[in-house]
Amino acid sequence: MTDALRTEGSGPLGATVSWAAARRAGLVRSWKDGSLSIPARVFVVVYVFLLFCIPSQLVIRPLGAPGTPANLWGILALLWWLLATLGGRNPVRGFTPTRVSVGLLVGAVLASYVAGNAAGWYSPADIRQSTDELWTLVAVPADQLNATMISAADRGLLSVAGWAGVVLLASEGLRTSHELERVVGWVVGFGTFVAALGIVQYFTAYDIAALFTIPGLSANSDFGEVVSRSVLNRVSSTAVHPIEFGVLLAGVFLLALHRSLFAANRSWILRWLPTLVIGTALPMSVSRSAILALALACAVVFVGWPARWRIRGLLLAPLAVVGMRLVAPGLVGTIRSLFGNLGDDPSVTGRTADYSAVLGLYTEHPLLGRGLFTFVPRYYRILDNQMLMTLVELGAIGLAATLVFLGTGVYLARAARRRLTSERERHLALVLSASLVGVVLSYLTFDAWGFPMVAGSTFLLVGLAGAAHRLSLEPPLGAVDARLPSPAAPVGGPS
Repeated sequence: MTDALRTEGSGPLGATVSWAAARRAGLVRSWKDGSLSIPARVFVVVYVFLLFCIPSQLVIRPLGAPGTPANLWGILALLWWLLATLGGRNPVRGFTPTRVSVGLLVGAVLASYVAGNAAGWYSPADIRQSTDELWTLVAVPADQLNATMISAADRGLLSVAGWAGVVLLASEGLRTSHELERVVGWVVGFGTFVAALGIVQYFTAYDIAALFTIPGLSANSDFGEVVSRSVLNRVSSTAVHPIEFGVLLAGVFLLALHRSLFAANRSWILRWLPTLVIGTALPMSVSRSAILALALACAVVFVGWPARWRIRGLLLAPLAVVGMRLVAPGLVGTIRSLFGNLGDDPSVTGRTADYSAVLGLYTEHPLLGRGLFTFVPRYYRILDNQMLMTLVELGAIGLAATLVFLGTGVYLARAARRRLTSERERHLALVLSASLVGVVLSYLTFDAWGFPMVAGSTFLLVGLAGAAHRLSLEPPLGAVDARLPSPAAPVGGPS
């Protein structure tokens, strides 16, 4: 390593090499010398497009569920990161918080995979969910069960590989604050597309499946239909389920708000349109999980805002509720009733009834679990709690690794906010931490990793938080950072 590769900002788990030093050493070069064909930011943006804009039910048929374009692109990202790191082209060196947390999670998944294959699987009769469907009464042949579980465990490995690739490439491949902001802008843009499609579905009940006929991809399940809840359309857009649609938008909403607050050289309509579209579409999922995720995320941001921003936020919140009543009559009342009748709601009592049945299965593999994605609903039951699902599938060690990984993402964003001096960059770090906290809360209300868009966006947010933290340790690259517009005070908003 040359002297130009000096270490800057050592953290508790390692050190990060300066991107400026790497450029001077010739490890990071531009398009002009022909050494790099695709910037990492472009690779991340393409992943977001594939994740958000192509329904997860469209897969490459021979690969099954892991064969979504987004997951395959994430695996390519992991291969790229490995080659760049092993080949000495990655300026980030040593153990970083992101690398350690990803390594712990991947290690836990691999250990559970080995443990599950070594011990085998079975389906206790008392754990299967009672339904009116006849197949639940039929005993499961052992060979069929094992074949399904092996396939599910393989799917877990492929999914984690894609998620790890996104985290590592995003956290170490984005070179400047400007690139980070551009990626966030694309996330908001694609999120706005998903939201707009959901609004169209809400008012027209339009089945969007016909819009997504892509050569080489086949649907592994039905998608695009609109379901109802309390006589209202409940939409999913490109997501698998309305819950996923709502939680995804809850994770994107604050990023859109950040872009609206700090956009420059745009008209008021262009600046605020993404925030308005996403904020309007989110309640149309008619999902408690989405509302809770958004509420907690907004609470985190509210605490972090200066006093004058909080006052304006409190004044605008009632207007937003009134506006939603005018746009979608009956929707606000329906959502209120979801929280007012929790004790009598079958979906809530069903969740709590799962605990005793599932914990009995957990005690058979308490440390390492039985393999990611091997708690197959068809042979066991629907489990609307990702933390409980992780405990069963990955064991206590896997759950601890998952919590460390998610907590690391929140910590890195908060730590970046403390280090940064630019108001815009500090606010982005704040909303990244808030979005992660909100999405992670939803893990207690549905099996989030079973829904590719929420799972992928969670790992993306951790990667962006890692990038913000790494950049907070860097000296600014002057000319590049100077291109960032200064914060623009929105009409009636923070200034």
